Amino acid sequence: MVKTRSKVRPLAALAAGFALAAVGLVATPTLPEVLDSTQEAHATTTGFWGFNGPGVSANVTDNNSTVTIAGKSASGQWSGAQATTANQMPASGTLNVVMRGNLGQNCEEGACPYGTGSGSTAFTQFRFDDQNFYKVGILDEGYVTWGPMLLIEGTQKGKPFRILEPLVTDAQRANNASMLQKIQAGQPVDLDQQHYVRDYRHLLKAQWTPNYIMFVVDNTRTFGGYLFTAGNKNGPSVTFIGAAKQAGDQVNAVFDMINFSGKVPGSSVFIPAGKPYAMITANVRDTGYGTGHSAYIKFHDDYGSAVSAGIQTAATAPETGGAPWVISGRMQDGIFDYNYIQPSSHDWHNLRIEWWKDSGWAVIWYDGKPIANMKSKLRGRLYFSVEGNAALNGDMVHAFFSGVDVQVGHSEGQDCGVHGDWSANATYGLNARRTGAGSYEVSGVAQGIPKGKDWDTTLVGGTVMTWQYQPENLQPGTCMGASWATGGEKR
Repeated sequence: MVKTRSKVRPLAALAAGFALAAVGLVATPTLPEVLDSTQEAHATTTGFWGFNGPGVSANVTDNNSTVTIAGKSASGQWSGAQATTANQMPASGTLNVVMRGNLGQNCEEGACPYGTGSGSTAFTQFRFDDQNFYKVGILDEGYVTWGPMLLIEGTQKGKPFRILEPLVTDAQRANNASMLQKIQAGQPVDLDQQHYVRDYRHLLKAQWTPNYIMFVVDNTRTFGGYLFTAGNKNGPSVTFIGAAKQAGDQVNAVFDMINFSGKVPGSSVFIPAGKPYAMITANVRDTGYGTGHSAYIKFHDDYGSAVSAGIQTAATAPETGGAPWVISGRMQDGIFDYNYIQPSSHDWHNLRIEWWKDSGWAVIWYDGKPIANMKSKLRGRLYFSVEGNAALNGDMVHAFFSGVDVQVGHSEGQDCGVHGDWSANATYGLNARRTGAGSYEVSGVAQGIPKGKDWDTTLVGGTVMTWQYQPENLQPGTCMGASWATGGEKR
């Protein structure tokens, strides 16, 4: 096996803000059609081709970020539908996607299965060439699996393999119970416990290079890397598939929050219509030494959701080779994912995040240009922060922020503006301080991090944060103006 998991800071730091406030598919397809051909693909998503089988259809929505496979099979063995990327993905890249069952009415209790009848499946397939192909998803096939199971299938140096595991492990169930006990007792939840794993919803992350592919499920279970046969030089075509085993069996699966990284072919940045609801911007400089250091801007709500953008230098990140890169981070209802976007440097750069409340879409700007999208449904009061982070004990961070500015709210809601005070928080030897109007600095050498923890599982950094006015505060504040894309002032 190839150890490839990168140590990525945003998981802990996003969560810390909250603390501060197989189966072969034998389809009978129709003629191919382009799904969502009128929607503009944008950074970190791409267009799809669709194939529909008898009784089952694929539907691509929300600017190519959601694929729904649903229907009742009208055919024989394993018929269904699929949506496949219109282009091969880059030779190195990642995919984050949330896969969830969509049948039933009570998903919080786990009563939203992926299908009914004698068998159903839903998975993401990565096909590099005839000798290198992989699946990750769900299989429910009667006595074969005795209920839905996690499926990992593919090749390891050309040799086929299949892995079937429980959707939720005993360790994850114990972690869920511990989280509930702490919440009920009013105790703080450890940062590395933030993800409550459910049967019906799972975060699937795939990461590949020209030599291997690996999968991380729910940020806790790693499979691979699985080595390719010699000579593979292709990026994968990626397919989202749902199928039912026999006529009358039903499948209903949603692949949501689809997010590619790497040089995604045919992508451009999608700018939502209307005015954004919230914005944070700053001139940012990330410096330091050691395994990893970073400088971020972000905002979050009170319900386990957040968006962030930063410059990160991580020696253990295979996507970057240890060089500084722009990175996005997202937490949705406690489920975290991230994407490296493009190379950066240790010089000053302007970062900006704009977020549209109605659609949940955010746009990340870098030195005045839109470079990526991500989607997160934030609710209620928003909190805004800048922070600098280190990966391990002995790592040094020196992060600088100037021209920090925040806008939030619409005038008709009387929720405009933020409190004028920014509160500082320090952990593990990294301190934050104000250096002038709209300027902050985070510096120090990380020390005292408990054994077994790092910036993935606990906040190792200094943070400065403010929070939004609410209508009941009746405070005058600056309402959100136009997007940069629609003539908003570029400061």
